[in-house]
Amino acid sequence: MKLIRCKSCNDIVRLVQTKWRQCACKKSGGQYNDDNISATVGGDCEVLGIRNDWVDGSKKDRQNKELNTIAQGEYLGDVQIHRIESGKGPRLKMDIEEIDDETNKVTFKDRRKYEVNVKGGDKSPDTLEIPSNKQPSFKEYFNKY
Repeated sequence: MKLIRCKSCNDIVRLVQTKWRQCACKKSGGQYNDDNISATVGGDCEVLGIRNDWVDGSKKDRQNKELNTIAQGEYLGDVQIHRIESGKGPRLKMDIEEIDDETNKVTFKDRRKYEVNVKGGDKSPDTLEIPSNKQPSFKEYFNKY
């Protein structure tokens, strides 16, 4: 699960696939992309991540696991976070092609400037290989409530 924390208002926003969500001051926002694993974020925010297996577990299962799985959700070499300038969105336009059961090829079709925190090379690549996520745990769990 990906969250953003706006550096202006300190609001925490959970990203979802169905719509662009913004913080209280509207300076930051984000949304999962159609591949269900990568996300477009905009504005002056930091990305936080919680492991899906912790979120997906029952309340009893979560009590048995430590929540030390919160991590900085954007790091050098990360291909899952795609940054745009505006916190107003919307998410980047892209084509998604399945390479195999574990990998998708994403081709960016958007005309806006974007950046990906890839190691070396082009920070705004035309295409990226991203791990696939056929059944994101956050959808089933959060749709129950």
